[in-house]
Amino acid sequence: MSDEKKPDDENIKPFYIHFGKTRKEPKYSHAPSKNTTDDKNDASDIPPEKNNTVPPIPNRNPYQQAANKSDDDDIFSRLGITKAEFDTLIEFRANYEARNNVFVFLVGVLLTPISLAGSLLGYVRAYRRFFDGRSVRAYLWPMRPITRLAMILGAIVFWLLMLALFIVAIPVFAAGNYTKGLILGYLVINTTITLIVFGIFKLWQRRINSAIAEGNKFGSARFAHNDELYTLRNDTGFYIGNGHLFDDKGHILTVAGTRGGKGTNIIIPNLLGAGKVQTSWVIIDPKAENTYITQKYQRSIGQQVIILNPWDLFGSDLGETQTYNPLDILKLDSPHLVDDVQVIAEMIVPIEAGSGDKFWTDSARTIVSGLLLHLVTSQPKDNQTLTTLWEWVRLVSDDWDKLIQDMGVCDVPVNGIIVKNAAHEILKLQSAGDDTFGGIIANVLQATDFLKSPALQQSLKSGFKPETLADGKTTLYVIIPADKLRSHGRYLRLIVTSMMRAVIRQPKNRVTFLLDEFAALGYLPEIETALSTYAGYNVTVWPILQSLIQLKNLYKDNWETFIANCTIRQYFTINDNFSADYISKAIGETSHTIVKKGNNGDEPETNKRALVTPDELRRESSKRIFMFINNLPPTYVDKLPYYEVTEWDDRADKNPYI
Repeated sequence: MSDEKKPDDENIKPFYIHFGKTRKEPKYSHAPSKNTTDDKNDASDIPPEKNNTVPPIPNRNPYQQAANKSDDDDIFSRLGITKAEFDTLIEFRANYEARNNVFVFLVGVLLTPISLAGSLLGYVRAYRRFFDGRSVRAYLWPMRPITRLAMILGAIVFWLLMLALFIVAIPVFAAGNYTKGLILGYLVINTTITLIVFGIFKLWQRRINSAIAEGNKFGSARFAHNDELYTLRNDTGFYIGNGHLFDDKGHILTVAGTRGGKGTNIIIPNLLGAGKVQTSWVIIDPKAENTYITQKYQRSIGQQVIILNPWDLFGSDLGETQTYNPLDILKLDSPHLVDDVQVIAEMIVPIEAGSGDKFWTDSARTIVSGLLLHLVTSQPKDNQTLTTLWEWVRLVSDDWDKLIQDMGVCDVPVNGIIVKNAAHEILKLQSAGDDTFGGIIANVLQATDFLKSPALQQSLKSGFKPETLADGKTTLYVIIPADKLRSHGRYLRLIVTSMMRAVIRQPKNRVTFLLDEFAALGYLPEIETALSTYAGYNVTVWPILQSLIQLKNLYKDNWETFIANCTIRQYFTINDNFSADYISKAIGETSHTIVKKGNNGDEPETNKRALVTPDELRRESSKRIFMFINNLPPTYVDKLPYYEVTEWDDRADKNPYI
């Protein structure tokens, strides 16, 4: 019932005002600073900033005090206080809830209890329609506009009744000399009835608020309301399920069990323009299913389509396959050369998260990085490929010794000294003894074994330039047969990491790395870095896993940090207990309240319960996608395969596996 002047933002608030959010505000700022269970009807009518004034710290500079001294200052200084403290002491701070209670009560006293009853019934109706079940307490301030309107309409209806009553009563007042007595009686009766009506309302209000407090006793987990998800009602963005589009910066994690429909429900709709997002894509596509269905549509919207298909899956049906050399990011005159070489060496000889004895792999990585440095500083461009590295580490003893000697006399002006030092490190490892060095070389041979494939060697020649991805209009499919995921995971690691390095040095347009079968990449330090920092470089990382067990096995103690760094987390077709338990706990616990009739009125009784139990999650996730969106409460949407939407199905080519 308050007539306070509202902020300008309220002029645009109609649908989303319940949580105090408008389209003018930053995305994903929904989480209130206080427990949402303490929210009242609305967060939009926040008291003016001045009502939260904190007295400034008094200036204790004696020289400044002397310069600014006045008679008033003398009075305050004699009292041992500051003027700011005095102003705060006498400042009027309204109690808006109490004020509205008094206002409503006076409505009953002055305008009859009938109008009071009408306005309060309007309030109750609005509460039950818009707030019931949302843990919003029944207070008279702040008040949502729809609640205020309901109270006014309720009062108007009863005003009409009262007007009719006045029309009948006027002749009675006019006929006698008892006007003063009648008016006094009118006020006494109104006050008495108002006390009764208002008391009944306060009892109802207390019961509602008590039930809410009791209902949050063991937890207040809930699913997001529709008006909290307004930031996903966009014209463009990543399609994350059933009409929701994510158009902000941030990373996305999808966990879906085997045959769970991650391609038909998420990947393919995005590549068929479900979200109309403008981005370059790097897509790992086991089996080439996504490429087969979507590459023609990608070409039709002006994307430059690049297909890396070393094993020529589906042959000419997919068009000409191109080549890509991860070593092309190594520039002789670049200040990043040594760091980039080290990163590529890590992709070939992986760092195992949480592994014990790292001597053998670290030493093998040292040899690989040294040879890579020598390769880019001594070989012609056509020979600067991983095939050359594969050949070098398999040289017989005399040829090997000659190679290391050449490294030791490298006279390249830029980075030559680093190549020499790399040769010295290799010689030190050789001096450790035949058994030790033999063990190190065995690790090098094993790590580079995937490069022996003639098809892969052909594919690793120079061709596609990764800097092209920065144009925001390139779609690159990386196809690898399912039976080679485990044996050639290092190939995928090289592709993803080298392209990420190239992209962040030209952060122009958005680039999205859609990493299906993410577990095949193994542990990638570059991904950990990307999740924490690369969003600011217009890079979106979208890993897709079959279970959270895969993630925990790869990233050890950091697996939950991995999840936390993703703005959108999707889970569906969950089949394993570990994932189901984790997701159920992440959704949270709620309080299940039963209101029992007692001698003293209604008595709420509460029990603790998971909002979604692991068993319910396994069952429901076969039909629905459960999602966490930044710091919002969780939500879920029904699955919607691309072939059930006519517009998308018309854009798709036939699935080659059906």
